[in-house]
Amino acid sequence: MVLNRSLIFSLIFLCLIAFSKSKAQANFLFEAKIQVNNSVITKFELDQRAKFLAALKFTGNHGELAQTQLIEERLKQSEAQKLNITASDLEIEDALKRFASRANLTVKEFITELKRLEIYPDTFRSYVETEVIWQKLAYKKFGAQSSISNLQLQRAKSITKFEDTVQVLLTEIIIPFSKVDLSEKESLANQLKQIKSIEEFSNAAQKYSKAPTANVGGRVKWQNFDRLPGIIKPLILELSPGQVTEPIMLTKAIALFQLRDIREIEPDKTQLELLDFIKVQSDLADLRYLSFVQDNFHNCSDLLAIIGGQTEVTLTRKKLLSDQIPNTLVPVLENLDQNESEIIAADGKSQLIIMCDRNKQVNSTAQTLEQDKNILQTNRLKHLARSFLETLKDNARIVIK
Repeated sequence: MVLNRSLIFSLIFLCLIAFSKSKAQANFLFEAKIQVNNSVITKFELDQRAKFLAALKFTGNHGELAQTQLIEERLKQSEAQKLNITASDLEIEDALKRFASRANLTVKEFITELKRLEIYPDTFRSYVETEVIWQKLAYKKFGAQSSISNLQLQRAKSITKFEDTVQVLLTEIIIPFSKVDLSEKESLANQLKQIKSIEEFSNAAQKYSKAPTANVGGRVKWQNFDRLPGIIKPLILELSPGQVTEPIMLTKAIALFQLRDIREIEPDKTQLELLDFIKVQSDLADLRYLSFVQDNFHNCSDLLAIIGGQTEVTLTRKKLLSDQIPNTLVPVLENLDQNESEIIAADGKSQLIIMCDRNKQVNSTAQTLEQDKNILQTNRLKHLARSFLETLKDNARIVIK
């Protein structure tokens, strides 16, 4: 049957309207919503990132967080391009695997789940790839500054352990900068960090610092270490009196701190012990049996042979630090030496408590020391990189439409 001309024109008209609407929707999706220097962020990217963050169960407003993350990512990508830093396919695939494994999924399974939530694979890949190149950039730019010696590690571990009882005496220099004079102020900060004299650094604070403490030579009163800003803690850890931190890039200023003195207040004299003990439990009716075990064992390795296949007897061996011991066992264990025992009643049951070993110190191996150094170095690297990113944001041209 031949369609009449008016019907054909009507169909064509409806198709054109549908096409126009589809094109308008596509244009709206890919409309630039944020400009970061010479780069743009589209509505589609913002929507995808917000969905991605929701899928990962991030707390807070996903739309606002998506905006913040994408702005920072543009700055990270731009800085990486300047330094010719890229991530290989192998590095990205490895990072994708590690990320997906957090949800006990393969990359393929993770992407399938994202697609179910209408999240494109490129959203996931871009998120991970940017973090890979940023880590490489941070190490290239700040790796030397974040390196940790064995002596610094020992000092850091000591202070971290007792940081709630440690106080530091600092002198601060805060140098404001603008986009115009940033290079000049960075040069000044690098000169000031070479100062070794406490008096000379204080004089420099009077001359260059814009902090409220400038009129007293930048001298800050005793501060509890655990209350210091997180960004300066790892830098203070490595200092000896008279030494100065690396310049710290704040939002609109460069900060330097000199350690004048350090002291402990009410030092914690308690020492944690590692207790290795066995609990043999039975019904109250079997109290005589537990007495038999108590009289016949010589050390903890004998117990299994003595108890044999007694199904009504439960044997549990634990290794706990002294602050992890249940309150009901504290008064018992603190009076037992190695291979000593005591029968107690708890929870309607008779229990034989046997001390296998105490005061067992776990010696740090070369491997654990290296792991501790890596952890501390990673933390310092993160603080330095974060400070650098905040400076990039402050100096960037960011327009939100």
